[in-house]
Amino acid sequence: LAKSAVAAASEQQPQLPADRPRILVVDDDPVNLKVIETILSLEKYDMMTVTSGRQALVALDFREWDLIISDVMMPQMSGYELSRTIRNRFTITELPILLLTARSQPGDIEIGFQSGANDYVTKPVDALELRSRVRALTDVKQSVRERLRMEASWLQAQIQPHFLFNTLNAIAALSEIDMDRMRNLLEAFSNFLRDKYKLKNIDELSPIEDELNIVRSYLFIEQERFDDRLHVIWEIDECEELTIPQLTIQPLVENSIKHGVMNRAQGGTIMIRVTNNETYAEISVEDDGVGMDEELLKRLPESKKDTGSGVGLLNTDLRLKRHFGIGLQISSGPGRGTRVSFIVNKNNAG
Repeated sequence: LAKSAVAAASEQQPQLPADRPRILVVDDDPVNLKVIETILSLEKYDMMTVTSGRQALVALDFREWDLIISDVMMPQMSGYELSRTIRNRFTITELPILLLTARSQPGDIEIGFQSGANDYVTKPVDALELRSRVRALTDVKQSVRERLRMEASWLQAQIQPHFLFNTLNAIAALSEIDMDRMRNLLEAFSNFLRDKYKLKNIDELSPIEDELNIVRSYLFIEQERFDDRLHVIWEIDECEELTIPQLTIQPLVENSIKHGVMNRAQGGTIMIRVTNNETYAEISVEDDGVGMDEELLKRLPESKKDTGSGVGLLNTDLRLKRHFGIGLQISSGPGRGTRVSFIVNKNNAG
């Protein structure tokens, strides 16, 4: 299948409840695909089948999947190769892989686990065993998803004390010297709190303008605090119909200010850019701050301590992967600033 064909096949899938586990089955033999579909038909799964590893990789760009079931022996790209490629994008908990193999020798099984598989089932497939292993792996993914949702909701509900105190101090100081500026800052602070704490499901996609409103209020407050140490450049294409996960841009901006430009005595500049293309949009936050060395850059996606930036880079990265298949892209260097971006694929947004 070409990429467009995979997209069409994905769109033709029946609209099932969103909480149904989504399973992508990969096998070059249509008969085997039919057997697996039949075995799992009694369960409440949303299944899609493809006949090659390359088709499976394309399908990853169009939907979020809860489990990959792949045959090992396939032409052009084996199940082992497919597993290794998937592991470059997703961890074993983000996207479990179940391999089907006719080879049950310990060495063959070891190769499967080394390639990134979570589990295996030997062929010919026993129906009860396959159902049990699939159920176990999809339950793990559902548990990870629920933990991620709860973490995001908890982090959404908090606000960093230093930000709160500094803003209130700025409001109090302005009340003595400039009432107009005080009223504007108070309004921006009120808007920020209102938009941040809207009673919405953190897992849902929202219009990008809602997110940009939070960013504008946040930046107004920070520019009032830091004055000419903080400069902001906006480059926003027309994008009214674009939807993104909540609290994805604001944490990037907050992180850029806190760990980038404000670590320089003279401050710096932040650029927020939304580039709208025909099939995708790219959203980026770029600064000319202190930057990061290669070692810190490698550790950043795994760091769970960075909850000071709104919902944290890790949580933001995982939620983007869930919705669009690709998370945050980060480039940086000591003394040359940092650029953080993500892609919104319009074929699977909304």
